[in-house]
Amino acid sequence: MSTPSSFASSVSEDILNKLYPIPASTGAPGLPGPTHEAALATLEALRHDFANHHVYFNDFNFHNHSSHYVLALYALGAPPDVIKNAYANERKTLRPAFASPTSINEDNFSEHLGDAKYYDAYLAFFTAYLQKNSATEAIERFIFSPAYNFTSDLEAVNKRDRENGARGAKQHPEMLNRFLAGLIHPFIHVSYGVEFGLLGQVAEGLAQAAIHGAEIHAKLVPSSYFTKAGGGISELLSRLTSSLSLSASTNGKKTSERRPTFEFHRRVSEDPAFNFKLAEKEVFPRFVAVVQTASDSINSLVQEWTAQWLADTHSDAEAEKRLQGMVEEVTIGNVLWYGVGGWASRGDSGRVTNTDFFLMHLVTSALFLPTLVLNEAPSSALPFASRLLLLQTFLGVSTAWQIARGNHPLTIVPFYAATPAQLTVRSAAPAGAKALPSYGSAWARILAGALLSPDEHVPKAVRALAEYARRWGTRAPGYYAGALEGAETLDGTLFVRVAGITFDRLGWVNEGEEFIFWDQDGSSVRG
Repeated sequence: MSTPSSFASSVSEDILNKLYPIPASTGAPGLPGPTHEAALATLEALRHDFANHHVYFNDFNFHNHSSHYVLALYALGAPPDVIKNAYANERKTLRPAFASPTSINEDNFSEHLGDAKYYDAYLAFFTAYLQKNSATEAIERFIFSPAYNFTSDLEAVNKRDRENGARGAKQHPEMLNRFLAGLIHPFIHVSYGVEFGLLGQVAEGLAQAAIHGAEIHAKLVPSSYFTKAGGGISELLSRLTSSLSLSASTNGKKTSERRPTFEFHRRVSEDPAFNFKLAEKEVFPRFVAVVQTASDSINSLVQEWTAQWLADTHSDAEAEKRLQGMVEEVTIGNVLWYGVGGWASRGDSGRVTNTDFFLMHLVTSALFLPTLVLNEAPSSALPFASRLLLLQTFLGVSTAWQIARGNHPLTIVPFYAATPAQLTVRSAAPAGAKALPSYGSAWARILAGALLSPDEHVPKAVRALAEYARRWGTRAPGYYAGALEGAETLDGTLFVRVAGITFDRLGWVNEGEEFIFWDQDGSSVRG
């Protein structure tokens, strides 16, 4: 008896062309370099991956990163051969696609959530939906709507199903929860699709979200965000602060400028509610323990942070402006947690920094906050309440990971004192000549190193840091002065410092050094 073929393997060329057209964008940070031939090489890899591979590559539910890898390389200007070789190496370890036991439809959508065997069925479901609806409509409905997060009368629904001969096995969908699960990979996957205008990527990401478990993050995305008792998502803004009254104009009121102060990050660093010993030594049990212990405190702090940012806002335009500052603070905070916290926790083994593999994902995922939260992608137009909720829950999940990885101190001033060499690359001098006094951009060296790294995470991290430098690289010392100790030193050079010291640890492979994988050792966490 032959094994049934997967849905994706039988998709027609016509549908594939709709799912994977020439990318609508060359991606952040908008570097010159992507060519038509590189776009074709990228599409060839993406289409092959869609049709032939599962989104997990093993039984431990490790994620298939190949689409992220080739799109990051494409955005950084990689030539076609580099993209083709990268995908050829990736596919050696990927799991073949396989048919699901049954199909997924509107009625049984919540019965197989969290089950990797149903990836193909969810992929077929979302692919069909996206043939008639936009990516924004799909994300708003399946990630943010109350119906796809919590069912108020779930027990009665299952009882009725059983009486009618059905399984009666529906569960709370909790799709926003699942969207941010698995080190935020479903969010990353979908956002690549939105950024580059690739509906196939969006369908894969939504299907990936559907097969992630909801148990781990449940307390970080509570039902109160969606239930009538909690005000519902449409009333989220009024719940956060009674002073926020959105309208088309300011009615003559002038809103004061707000800048990131990192008061939130100071509180996370110093508050006993976020600093406690963990008996667990393994990565995910530690994360689970943090969620169980500190979720209420994290959610409370996130709500307080949001209310402070949006206080005294009187128009849509002002709220959008504040949202830009909130994204900046969350993004730079994640870079601080990975880069400065990593340097502070390097230990005494001689390594230049602790390139924490898990906190690195906080850096790469924050790249997509402008795509979805600030509506910067051409195809993205989510409602303000949904975008704000995404930013809040993203910050909450990021905070839980920071605590689980040790909540190391943000020693900004010593970090800056230790990293001046990261700012420039001294020009080479001919043999026997004096060193030339001129300097070149460190980014040229960093970008070259990213294209030839043997690890798929490196170009993603570099692309993120380069984009942050493009956005905020001209921030002067003192701009962020405020609550966080040493923040008066913090400026736009943070990103090149973090990128450079990351390569110093992992190895400049394109310059002949050996590659060292990201740090995951137990000594990188307290507890």
